[in-house]
Amino acid sequence: MLASLESLPALAFVLGVGTFAQWLAWRIRIPAILLLLLAGFLAGPIGGLLDPAAAFGELFRPIISLAVGLILFEGGLTLRFDEVRETGKVVRNLVSIGALVTWLLSTAAGVFLVGIDFDVALLVGALLTLTGPTVVIPLVRHVRPAGPTGAILRWEGILIDPIGAMLAIVVFEAIRGGDHATATGIALEVGKIVIYGSGIGLGAGLVLARALERFHVPDMLHVPVTLGMVAVAFVGADMLQPEAGLFAVTVMGITLANRPGLDVEHIAEWKEHLSTILLSVLFVSIAAHLPLGPLTELGWRALLYVGLLILVVRPAAVWVSTLGSGLPAKDRAFLMAMAPRGIVVAAVSSELALQMDDPANANVLVALVFPTIVLTVLVYGLGARPFARAIGLSKGDPQGALIVGADLVGREIGAALRDQGFDVLLVDTNARSAQNARTAGLPTFHGSVLSTRFAETADLHGLGCVLALLPSDEVNRLANREFLATFGRSRLYRVPPTGKSATEHEPEHGRYLFGETCSADWLREQLRSGARIKATNLTEQFGPEEFASQNDDRTVPLFVVTGERQLLVATVDTPPPLQVGSTVLSLVRGDGERESVATPNADG
Repeated sequence: MLASLESLPALAFVLGVGTFAQWLAWRIRIPAILLLLLAGFLAGPIGGLLDPAAAFGELFRPIISLAVGLILFEGGLTLRFDEVRETGKVVRNLVSIGALVTWLLSTAAGVFLVGIDFDVALLVGALLTLTGPTVVIPLVRHVRPAGPTGAILRWEGILIDPIGAMLAIVVFEAIRGGDHATATGIALEVGKIVIYGSGIGLGAGLVLARALERFHVPDMLHVPVTLGMVAVAFVGADMLQPEAGLFAVTVMGITLANRPGLDVEHIAEWKEHLSTILLSVLFVSIAAHLPLGPLTELGWRALLYVGLLILVVRPAAVWVSTLGSGLPAKDRAFLMAMAPRGIVVAAVSSELALQMDDPANANVLVALVFPTIVLTVLVYGLGARPFARAIGLSKGDPQGALIVGADLVGREIGAALRDQGFDVLLVDTNARSAQNARTAGLPTFHGSVLSTRFAETADLHGLGCVLALLPSDEVNRLANREFLATFGRSRLYRVPPTGKSATEHEPEHGRYLFGETCSADWLREQLRSGARIKATNLTEQFGPEEFASQNDDRTVPLFVVTGERQLLVATVDTPPPLQVGSTVLSLVRGDGERESVATPNADG
């Protein structure tokens, strides 16, 4: 067996392996948690190269705890009350009634199916009430379900983490026979966790929000000050009441996210990058710390247990939680088919296993929890998208367009596609452009297409491609790269940059649209000068040949809508095929006289 790495090499190794696993998972399009756990197992119990407890010493457990707290804070920043105005009851039931059903049924399965002691089954059941936003949110983004389902899952995943962690800690203390093992003592402990955690989180959030609103903190210190406040709130709540820190940071994030007029987008974007790094470190370190033997100790019984969780426990919890909610059947079905476990389950279970007096019980805990993490991520990760398509919650081959840019060009192209029956979503940071697009009846998101808020809250249902139409080629390239994993390389498009030959295009950053001279500036000028986007139906009498013969340098084909309602996008190197029964959308240039396509304004 190889000798374990010391502190600094171990830290560098974890960071390097973790980020490589994240990149590889993105490249081959599988949930990153699978590769991170595999990397940890190979480096730790299998290869003997990494022992995090030995490398980091007494700092190992505090680092894990604080990292989990930062991740939950970042999740709280994405939770906005306006997302769940109509479905808040469902979220509330899922994190209360649903969690109780999950706990009881998981406990029963552990006792009667696996044959473990009741106390251990009770603890495992409490741990598995947690799902995990770190795996739920990427899966929701990948599936793009219609309706409120994505927001419900995100709220459930983030809120259930501190609730489930609190439940697990209380159960652990009760079965260990501590000072608070009585019913009254347990209720008191739960109340203190909620009160201290919520109070400190709310107070810290309000203080930070006030400081940012009154410009007491310069822009360059927004992120460091926020990070420091999160750490203080987490540790302070934990010092007043053990395990209240997770509540505190979650409530703090929600407080900031729902503060009227407070822009925390730049903070959320930075936190997203930090969370990615922390997830890499956490999963690799926790997996490397686990002994290999206990993971396979229960064998086929662990597989049956996980199967019961997926096929019986989760559907039962969702069914009870959504009774009388009015939620459509397909939304309820998708909620039943989405409960992967993530980093908080792994971190809390590892922490409790280390504190258990009986090594045999600790081994049983590990042998049930970690196969559950791996198998639920694998099953839900591979099956969620096909299942959503099968029940009609996600389109099998969506043809709509995500249009980056809501100025005159984006609005005219968006309106033309909408009039053909395609879903569109415009996104722009310019407030006037966004307002004008909304006035024109076009679904519009005001904010950055690169922001965490857009990625996690925008409804991408029905959208199958990206049309980046901004004058800035750099932003267009970044937008295409941002959605590479979501839409695929062949569905990314951007306008050619002004003053650069379109033959120098880079396919990995989106194919160039329409024609070599069709930059955003050129398109805007044509529309201002009277050009129109015209729809031409190709028939037996006026077919492709007739269209081509009448097509001169004043007509630029943009899109072709086939008879099967597929949207084909014209690019510099690939003009779409013309067939009878298709509809061609073309930019027909005017005679040079200015006409009123849209009221000229500051947004172009």
